[in-house]
Amino acid sequence: MANTFAPNGFAQFQGTGSLPTYEQTQLAISSSNTTPIFFNDPIIQATGTTGVGTGYITQAAAPVSLAVSGIVVTTGTAVATFTAQATAPAVGATVVFTGTSFATGGGINGAYTITASTTTTITFFVGSAYSSTLTFGAAYVYTPIAGVFTGCKYLSTAQKRTVYSNYWPGSDANGDVTAYAITDPNAQFVVQTGNSNTTATAVGLASIGQNIGFNYNDSATAGETNGNTATGISTYFADQYTLSANSAQGYAANAVLPFRIVSLLNYTPGQVSPLASINGSDATTAYNKIVVGFNNAMPNRPGAGI
Repeated sequence: MANTFAPNGFAQFQGTGSLPTYEQTQLAISSSNTTPIFFNDPIIQATGTTGVGTGYITQAAAPVSLAVSGIVVTTGTAVATFTAQATAPAVGATVVFTGTSFATGGGINGAYTITASTTTTITFFVGSAYSSTLTFGAAYVYTPIAGVFTGCKYLSTAQKRTVYSNYWPGSDANGDVTAYAITDPNAQFVVQTGNSNTTATAVGLASIGQNIGFNYNDSATAGETNGNTATGISTYFADQYTLSANSAQGYAANAVLPFRIVSLLNYTPGQVSPLASINGSDATTAYNKIVVGFNNAMPNRPGAGI
């Protein structure tokens, strides 16, 4: 049976604790955060104008593209200038460059940890001295996720009472919003696959062990929205286009994607799954569901901290 594209984010499959809540962490959303956060959305630390965490969370998004206009390297430390962003890239996030070249010394293509940032600059260590830049190439920022959102409560300005909701609508809170999230490093999630760039195909056994990103805009479907406000449920899917065979950013980017594929949902090795008729459980056709765990996430991220 062919699968139907109907993503609902990253639904917890297993983890510490027990159904239905497992082990959740209490976090906070600023009442001034106008970006909705939906049930099963990945989340990140919110940053200000200096790239440092504000103590709040916000909805995670696909890697951010920076329009770089200059790179200056001094004794191994590089500062890249780009078109202004509303918030600074997170300190501790990874920037991946492709297509850069210098008058001497080659280029700085690859992945680097951001050590400082503003809304127009990022600082990172490249380890060598380079001359002036000839080509800036492409730059994408990959921010470690902080967990997966599972709901919130807040004092409603309109209703004059505490409201419990499976999503943050982006307004109506008097004071900070109490958020609940899954941050357990061992948590696993079921998520539907799709492809943001081309026609989707099945994500099969060969992809187990690879890292994968997410998106909400499938290339074959028109009119998609970032979250469903009628249900409060996420519309994110695991983006097949980010797998190492497809990624324009190559291995350097794949290594810092947020999730790792653990298994295929309801797959029975060497047999035909009796659940193959359930949407998402046909592992031979596009839009199949997979099981993923955290890869580039704050609770278990290797290397430099965020």
